[in-house]
Amino acid sequence: MTAVEKIKALRTVMKARGVAALVIPSTDPHQSETVGPRWRSREWLSGFTGSSGTLVITHSLAGLWTDGRYFIQAAAELKGSGIRLFKMRGPGVPTVNEWIAGRLKPGESVAFDGHVVSVETVRGMEKAFSEKKLKLWCKEDLVSSVWADRPGYPCVPVYDFPVKFAGWSRARKLATVRATLREKNADALLLASLDDIAWLFNIRGRDIPHSPVVLAYALIEARKATLFVGVDKVPSVLRRAFHKAGVMLLPYESITSRLKALPAASSLLLNPRRVNYTMKAALPKTVRLIEETPDITTELKAVKNFVEQGHFRRAALVDGLALTRFFAWLDSSLAAGVTVTEYTAGLRLAAFRKEAPECRDDSFPAICASGPNAAMIHYSARAGTAALLRRHGLFLVDSGGNYFEGTMDTTRTVALGRVSEEARRGYTLVLKGLIALSRVRFPAGCTGTHLDALVRAPLWAHGLNYNHGSGHGVGAYLNVHEGPHGFTSAWNASAFKPGMVVTIEPGLYVQGRYGIRTENMALVTEAGTTIHGEFLRFETLTVCPIDTAPLIPGLLAADEKAWLNDYHRTVWNKLSPLLNQEERRWLKKKTAAI
Repeated sequence: MTAVEKIKALRTVMKARGVAALVIPSTDPHQSETVGPRWRSREWLSGFTGSSGTLVITHSLAGLWTDGRYFIQAAAELKGSGIRLFKMRGPGVPTVNEWIAGRLKPGESVAFDGHVVSVETVRGMEKAFSEKKLKLWCKEDLVSSVWADRPGYPCVPVYDFPVKFAGWSRARKLATVRATLREKNADALLLASLDDIAWLFNIRGRDIPHSPVVLAYALIEARKATLFVGVDKVPSVLRRAFHKAGVMLLPYESITSRLKALPAASSLLLNPRRVNYTMKAALPKTVRLIEETPDITTELKAVKNFVEQGHFRRAALVDGLALTRFFAWLDSSLAAGVTVTEYTAGLRLAAFRKEAPECRDDSFPAICASGPNAAMIHYSARAGTAALLRRHGLFLVDSGGNYFEGTMDTTRTVALGRVSEEARRGYTLVLKGLIALSRVRFPAGCTGTHLDALVRAPLWAHGLNYNHGSGHGVGAYLNVHEGPHGFTSAWNASAFKPGMVVTIEPGLYVQGRYGIRTENMALVTEAGTTIHGEFLRFETLTVCPIDTAPLIPGLLAADEKAWLNDYHRTVWNKLSPLLNQEERRWLKKKTAAI
């Protein structure tokens, strides 16, 4: 079925149910950023493959809202679907709720699947639709009625995440959470976030591609903790370990009945951004809700303990070695006239990573994009359409590996040959932004929003900018995107703390011509105390050369050149003993001082 045929079939079902509009987000029951095949309803209906977006279908119109990372990609993938693209936060662009309210008649119904829409999102809908008295309808998931071959629930085994990597035992983590619950006068905590649950119970799985999480809910009370999971997925050894830690296992689907049975006078702590509407609707009306964003566990896991910090440094070394060997191979292959496409380059990079015994998986599908394709921020090369790499222009590679030691995310943009003066200037300005943030010393209490302007300032000075955040938190063998901290222009209230891991990733994209991004990972560390209080800094974790061929050295100040030379000296010292003779020669050239 085409997108047009699928939407037509869905409209027939909508009319039969008396529904005027259907909202289809990109999420699963846990508000995950990346979702498993079963919950890719928006992608199945529209053909848009980006990770973020909301599809709205009425009887006569359909629209898709997505952010700046996907404007170019969405425009291409929606062609012929009849779906209008709405570029979020653009001038004059209505929000999803504004658009619906402006088109429906008073009293009409707006449908959604309550399992995949958060409590906070539903409240926003209620507020936006109240004036027009639009009704909310969530009796069933309408998409299932037309998606005949919809994938089932994942059934991959759960496995233990050893304390030697986690640093803290699950018993210690549960005790810390319970102490916080007592401080907040809460009887229980409801967790829906998969990375939080995996962190708290020291488990990992493969229920979502590239994210080592397990499909589960959790309820933590004063004297017991319950993990709602596919019980047959839990090996007997792990079951015994759970029993020892006071963790009870119940079937995944039984969460709603357990919530209905909560004591009438109890108080429950939950995150309205992560708990779905169906879960909240199951609660007795008399249960007192204590709502808090982010979750207790989110803030705890964001600060890596001493053991995790040490492992991250090891993961950065292993991942940097794979990247360095890949770029050395790429240069020699192209020089020898070997045919390499964006797609085959990605396969070769994955192969280099998998040579390391520590590597478990890629942390996300690699973005390998040359020329104008790199202007699509989340471009995905495919076997039949991937561009051939030629000896000119820029090539952007954004990738990472998953290791028990940590999750990695690195971007390098390299020159394949001659690069235009305009692109060289942009490349240099992007690097200046990365250096500025990598070197900054800042007062404790600063958030990523306070610091975001530093990384953009070199581009702003030339009237340039980019349409994505400047960096995000990263999990300890968990999700590659992890909150609550990060560098964003929009307000982020989460202050940086020693032990947090974050990416620094400025970029520049010119549609139809080129894309540039340079990304390192960094660890927040202490930088001393002065009469004005405690200061922090960023310790660069990533160990991979930054291509100097596209640089305009004259645009770099002396201290910026010194930073780059020092960084390359570190890369050489750490990686050269691990490379073969040919690779060492290549790295020696790439890390030469400027």
